[in-house]
This record gives sequence, C-alpha cells and structure tokens, in this order.
Amino acid sequence: MNKYKAFTLSEIFVVLALIIATAAFVIPNLLEDNKKLDTIAKWKNTYQNITYVFSVLHVQASQVDNMAFEKASTDKEKEKVLYELLMPYLRMEKEVSNNDYKTYYLNGDLIKDDDYYYITNLHSTNSGKVIGLKWLNTPETIQDKFPIALMAIDLNGVKKPNRWGYDIFGINIYTNKIEPLGKSDDDYYIKSDCTKKGKGISCSYYYYIYGGQLN
Repeated sequence: MNKYKAFTLSEIFVVLALIIATAAFVIPNLLEDNKKLDTIAKWKNTYQNITYVFSVLHVQASQVDNMAFEKASTDKEKEKVLYELLMPYLRMEKEVSNNDYKTYYLNGDLIKDDDYYYITNLHSTNSGKVIGLKWLNTPETIQDKFPIALMAIDLNGVKKPNRWGYDIFGINIYTNKIEPLGKSDDDYYIKSDCTKKGKGISCSYYYYIYGGQLN
C-alpha cells in the first residue's frame, strides 16, 4: 500500500505566506493597470466628443462669433468668448477657483502661476469634469501652424490627485483643428514624459494615439 507524506503545519504556513506575498505584489499592479486602461478609455471618449464639438463650431461659426474675437483685445476677453462658445456644448457650469484647485505635473511638481500650463479659466461640468481654457496670444502670421488656445480636461474633476497624465489631459486648439497635447516626432520623449519622472503632458497624445504602447 502506498504511503503519502503529509505536509507539516510549518510547510503549510510557508506556502500560504508565499501565496499572500505574491498576491500582495500582483493584485495592486493589476488594479493599477485596470485603472490606467479605464483612464485611457475615458480620455479617448472625451477627446472624440470634444473633436465633434469643434467640428460643429467650425461649421456653425458666424460672422458675429468672428467679430467677437476681433473685438476682444486681451487674452482674458478672448478666453471669455471661447468659453461662451463652448459652454452650451460642454456644459461648463460652476467656476472653479485656483485657490481650491491645485494642479501638478505627473512627477508631483506643483504647477506655478507663471507656468505655461497654469490655467485660471476653470469650470466644472455637469458630468463632474473640470475644463480649463487658456488663450495663447499667438501672432496672426503663424496661427495656421501654432495653437491659439489650450484646453485642459480633468477627468476626475476637483478630486485629487489633479496631475497631468494621470487624470488631467490637454488639447491644443488651432484656428481650424484640435489635437492632443504632446505630439512629437520623438517617440522616446513621448514615452519618457509619460512616466513618474516626467511632466505627463505627452500622455494626452501618447494615450490617445498609441494607447500607452510604443515600439
């Protein structure tokens, strides 16, 4: 008759400890990966919706709208005109104060008020997002090649962490198109910027175009 050696209690505890240690390492990574995939899906959907909004505005732009931009003499006035055009489509409602809403780069650095990506025209939407607009005061002679305004979208709204590339993504607004922030011919820069050591600006382009994958 065959005899089988039973596991000792200490051996069972060792196996259980290994299982628990493995689970403690794997499960958080799986949860983080799932959260990242969910964020990428939300960003892609949001960008597609905003692309549609701008396509509608481009078709429906009236002479009155064009005159409103021409009459606006300051960046703030032009931001207001842009906000009023977008507000009905994006349902931007309550104004968000910079005192209550601080934004950060992906590496954790605070975005200061003299930074290019510091935005003061902020509004929450009825879906819980925070949308910011910034007029870039681009000279008319190069407006066909460079963006005239910047839009930031916080998918989580005022809820932290409020970091670029984590829950904040951005769009460059041109006179005749929009595109995700971070477009570059340098694949290495795009990927490295979308890490914990980078600013996270390129994540807007990286996630939308490549889904977070570059060869």
